[in-house]
Amino acid sequence: MIRKDLVFVHQELNCSADVITFVAEAADCAGLLNNPEEFTKAVFRRETEISTSIGYEIAIPHGKTDAVKEAFIAYIGLSKPFEWDSQTKDLVSMVFLIGVPEKNTDRLHLKAISEVSKKLINEDFREKLITCQSNEEAFILLDSINQGIEK
Repeated sequence: MIRKDLVFVHQELNCSADVITFVAEAADCAGLLNNPEEFTKAVFRRETEISTSIGYEIAIPHGKTDAVKEAFIAYIGLSKPFEWDSQTKDLVSMVFLIGVPEKNTDRLHLKAISEVSKKLINEDFREKLITCQSNEEAFILLDSINQGIEK
């Protein structure tokens, strides 16, 4: 689910809307979306329910919609942390945006959130991830999450 072409480090984005739009454009270019605008709306809709900021400077926004052709996880490492939302005022420096089709019968998005969360609880893993110097280096580290999801 984590794809090399959706892993980005040192991104200069300044708000959650910028991150969500950036990922929607990248996922659309990768052929993973039917409709990037509908995907973006689904993610924003989910954000209004409850913050997806989980602490440790991490947010895991997600959208479950028919605008998604193929499930994915994008990773964005930010150049500098920013306040993810006005609800929690949490600063975020790492974002994992998950997109899954609406008709996702195997609850893939829940498994993906679980696997990402398991890895991110480990302080050493978070430190290694935030200090990655290239997209490739980050993908190699994140690929272990893919292995957990595939089990």
